[in-house]
Amino acid sequence: MFKASNVLPAFATALLCTVWMILAPMADIPGWSGFAGCTAYFAAPGKGTKSLPATFACVASGIAYALPSLNLGALIGGQAFGLFMTFATTFLMCFAGGSKLLSFVPGAFMGSFSTFAAGGDMYAVGGILLGVLLGLACDTLGKALVSASASRS
Repeated sequence: MFKASNVLPAFATALLCTVWMILAPMADIPGWSGFAGCTAYFAAPGKGTKSLPATFACVASGIAYALPSLNLGALIGGQAFGLFMTFATTFLMCFAGGSKLLSFVPGAFMGSFSTFAAGGDMYAVGGILLGVLLGLACDTLGKALVSASASRS
């Protein structure tokens, strides 16, 4: 019922995410922001270091769309402007998905909505990006534990 190939990656992820939740607040990073990036890593079509450039690019593109929207929205205000920015950023994120580097459109949306949720807080933005590395660390440790367990059997 419980296989090492399921339990050990789950253990690795739980362990590293708990460590993240201890360390992130020490750097004034909201803990949840790392989980947004970690989720983007695990949702991305590829895993490992080979997929990092595309995952980072997609998440960062979403952040890059959200920050001007937040800043311009604070200056201009109004529902009509907010709706225009929603249309424009959604269109641009989906359109950019036609390029190979930005084809993981959900990653762009994760970066964007997480930045909006944080109100543009740069510590949270950093946490989102660090969370992608947290996902890589969880994945790598989980695979290493499974490999070590298999070699002992």
